Amino acid sequence: MEMSSILFIVKKIISMLLTPLSVGLMLILIALYFLYKKNLKMSRIFMIFSLLWIAVMSYTPFSELLLTPLESHYPALQEFPQDIGYVLVLGAGHTTNENLPLTSQLGRSAMFRLAEGIRILRQLDDAKLIVSGYSGTDPTPHALMQKNMAVLLGVREEQIIARYAPKDTREEAVDAKTVVNNQNFILVTSASHMPRAMEIFNDEGLYPYAAPTYHLAKHSEDGFFFPDAHGLMKSETAMHEYIGMLWLEIVRLVK
Repeated sequence: MEMSSILFIVKKIISMLLTPLSVGLMLILIALYFLYKKNLKMSRIFMIFSLLWIAVMSYTPFSELLLTPLESHYPALQEFPQDIGYVLVLGAGHTTNENLPLTSQLGRSAMFRLAEGIRILRQLDDAKLIVSGYSGTDPTPHALMQKNMAVLLGVREEQIIARYAPKDTREEAVDAKTVVNNQNFILVTSASHMPRAMEIFNDEGLYPYAAPTYHLAKHSEDGFFFPDAHGLMKSETAMHEYIGMLWLEIVRLVK
């Protein structure tokens, strides 16, 4: 197995283990272990800590505190330079299910990214839309799902370039170099992911215009907050990016 494939698998495993929910569940397992060993004091400590951890990570003001530095790093792209050759939409998740409409097969992040890419594409002259992503464990490559959705939304097929091989942002950046050459292009991804994506593309000698979308930290005016699943999802999104940034530094050191 190639080193790049090993690093990809290791990165995915670490990312899954260090999400807020996974950490909370591991703390509960440790509490149960001490309970099994009849160490009630340590069991109580880990159980209380796990409940506090999950409650804090599910608390919207805290989760938005984590997200805001990521999402505010690049402003939304409101004015469009006309010397753009490509609009590159980074891949996200999907699940092939022919019993569902295509809009339901694509993940929420994927739909937001694609919609923003198409919005921008329609403001430009003669630009092409690049969609990217491999199939993973799904039978359909993500790029094909995005291409099909773009066609349904009115983009001409000849305007779309689908790249089926890239597995992650690093591979998308490497692959983009073979397509965009020296032309200017716009990079579309989730607002929380944009800082890390731009660093990766810059590492590969690419300097796109940033077009963040799918902003989650919207600072609700409602003053009554309770821990909830939406808050936990925001914390998981933020932690995923911070772990990714740490991994990026590790990879740089290894190189």
